[in-house]
Amino acid sequence: LGVVTAVYFPSQLVNITWGAEMKDGYWLGKDHPGVYLGERQALNEDYTHSGFDRGHLNPNGHHAVPSRNATFTLTNVVPQNPKLNQNAWARHESQLTDLFKAQCAQAYVLVGAIPSTDNWIVKDNVRRVNIPEYIWNAYCCVDNNGEPVRSGGATALNTEQNRVDQRSLLELNGFLQQYSNAPVGELFHNNCQAVPEE
Repeated sequence: LGVVTAVYFPSQLVNITWGAEMKDGYWLGKDHPGVYLGERQALNEDYTHSGFDRGHLNPNGHHAVPSRNATFTLTNVVPQNPKLNQNAWARHESQLTDLFKAQCAQAYVLVGAIPSTDNWIVKDNVRRVNIPEYIWNAYCCVDNNGEPVRSGGATALNTEQNRVDQRSLLELNGFLQQYSNAPVGELFHNNCQAVPEE
């Protein structure tokens, strides 16, 4: 089991004039001394002693080495209940990986979090990172001809409830719409349904 110690930052989140490439937080700090990297984004220390895991939105297990290293950016993680992250959600991600390998020539995955209204990781009396109420994902599998063969979605309340609810794309769309002030729209083209031949 490998341990990742580097945390990468999209430089433009710190200063829009900096390059777009990801940089290790240590070297970014060395290159720009005196700049507070956490002004516009979460920091590793925000999660220290918070009681929450750094839950990957785009799971590293869905990628081969070395591309999985890119999933360890703090813009790809949300505070996740450790019981959920290490149990039901981890099993769900593993099952998706197995499904993708067995049934999909290509898998398209959307991931997200529904922010809570007022639940935060607080450091030094400052609200640093919103703790999401829900996490969710959706997928669309296609065959070698690009035709949809399978789709689905899932949601999980970000608590110790430790349960993942499987949903169809239409059900997930309706669920997400409850938390949005704007129309959600189709998650995938034609809701990942095969187009009937004419």
